[in-house]
Amino acid sequence: MHVAKLFLKRLHSISTQLFLIFFVSMLVPIAVGGYLSYKKSTSIVEKQVSAVAQQTINQLSDKIHFITKKYEDISMILMYSQAIQKAIEPDSLDTEYDKEKQRTEALRLISSMMTNSPELLHIYVFDDKKKYSVFDSTIDRIDHWQTGWYKSILEGDGRPVWFGVSNKSYISETDMGIPVFAMGRTLRNVETGRVIGVIFIEIRGSILAKEVNAVRFAQKGFAYIADASHKYVYHPNNIFNGVASDFPLYDQIDKFTYRENSYLEIPSVLENGWRVNGIVPVQELIGESQQIRSMTITIAIVSIFWALIVGFFISRKISLPLIHLCKLMKRSESGDLSARSRMTGKNELGQLGLSFNKMNEKIQALINRVAEKEAEKKKAEIRALRYQINPHFLYNTLNSIRWMAKLGKTHDVANAVTNLVYLLESSIERKGLFVPLGEEIELLEKYMVIQQYRYSNQLSMKIHCPEHLKQIMIPRMLLQPIVENSIFHGIAPKEEPGNIDISIMEDGFNIVVYIHDDGIGIPKEKLPELMKMKENESRTRGMTRIGLSHVDQTLKLYYGKDAGVTVQCTSGKGTTVRLVFGKQQNGEEFSHVQSVVS
Repeated sequence: MHVAKLFLKRLHSISTQLFLIFFVSMLVPIAVGGYLSYKKSTSIVEKQVSAVAQQTINQLSDKIHFITKKYEDISMILMYSQAIQKAIEPDSLDTEYDKEKQRTEALRLISSMMTNSPELLHIYVFDDKKKYSVFDSTIDRIDHWQTGWYKSILEGDGRPVWFGVSNKSYISETDMGIPVFAMGRTLRNVETGRVIGVIFIEIRGSILAKEVNAVRFAQKGFAYIADASHKYVYHPNNIFNGVASDFPLYDQIDKFTYRENSYLEIPSVLENGWRVNGIVPVQELIGESQQIRSMTITIAIVSIFWALIVGFFISRKISLPLIHLCKLMKRSESGDLSARSRMTGKNELGQLGLSFNKMNEKIQALINRVAEKEAEKKKAEIRALRYQINPHFLYNTLNSIRWMAKLGKTHDVANAVTNLVYLLESSIERKGLFVPLGEEIELLEKYMVIQQYRYSNQLSMKIHCPEHLKQIMIPRMLLQPIVENSIFHGIAPKEEPGNIDISIMEDGFNIVVYIHDDGIGIPKEKLPELMKMKENESRTRGMTRIGLSHVDQTLKLYYGKDAGVTVQCTSGKGTTVRLVFGKQQNGEEFSHVQSVVS
């Protein structure tokens, strides 16, 4: 009784109520969501795997259809060939010489077809009167006119009749040492339509085996080909070829049970009556679903324990102070920045209260500084971008150095490391934001040394710059991003040696820089996008993340709106980037800009 009263008392507590509400509100969505997620994910996995399997079988069917269609076309060529027609019915010819000549011409046609199709083993044309048959070789071991395949072809009445893979030749009935399959059709007189013989073609079975064996579903899944009577035309296990299949026949994807195991059958029917079927064990099909179920259960259990802990913590430590803090926030939201929190303890809530008080104290000051900060923001972004060295560049450079070290090219290793150190020092701006143009040119040369190691000396660069212009002060690493783009987006994709020409000249009070590469160029439709700055733009290729738009903004920031970047290109012939900026010998006029950015 005492325990019940204690429980009711606890139940009336706001802390307990908040805990129960929080716990139940988390437990129900976790349980329901986990179950629905598992069912949905299982269904999606099965559908996706089934769709992939169906697509694979369809592709295999198309390949098999293409193979069979090729030989049906060959038989049609033979059927309508005048040489074959006359060789089978030479009675209209006057002399034995003419008959033998016609037979030779027919054999030449057959030989040319076999030469063009190495997978063909034999092509035979049998006269139904057993008088004027045409062969690609002499076959006299059996009476072909009494064989089952000959009668099947006659019963086909002109339609192509296919015979599955066998280790024995259908013609000689001897072991060929390789698997073979065959097709045949009746030969009719073109003018009268009367059956005058049979065309029979034997083909290497390896072309079927190659396509079928390439299809695998999980570990135990496989594909096979069966004929209309459901006998195996081809099975990955050769002992089943010609044997009736135990698997059921379906016209669409369906499940079945075979020897206490569940399988999924993916069927496809060819025009010649063959069926290409894929067999996938269901256990392997839903293997990923079982992993999802285990993960869902694990997440649910962990979430329940987490809900217990967080619910207890929130109910005891957060609920009341948060209500008080929310009221103060509403006052601040209405514009009363004099609101102050009494929570000044050392725990998180106390720190939150202190932070709230400090926030109100600084909001007014922050409002006054917004305009100034926004003005400085663009300069800070441009400067920050110059510090970003892409990991891919470092990785590729260090990997190249590692291989040179393995090959014993110590001189090349030392040279590459020296140039890399120079680039890293330049990127962190130890000497200030502005550098002489000559130092920037030296940076490009060292950068090109590294790129030449990376691309096996497939790159070359020429720089034309008057000596007196090398003292001009320019923003650090201004030209390197343009050269980088020329290498990665212009020269590298064409997989041929490439050249970069840089020309620097005076034009009145301005400096003009032309950077030309003989790369693949830029499509005209993409040119307008090059100079557009995208918010949160992220590039992951090249040494820096400074694109053309950033270089253009840098020039306009330091030299005015008349400075900037323009791009000209011819698709397949290269790209030319033109930079225009003011001429300055010592950089003193930029001191105000440097102080702001620094």
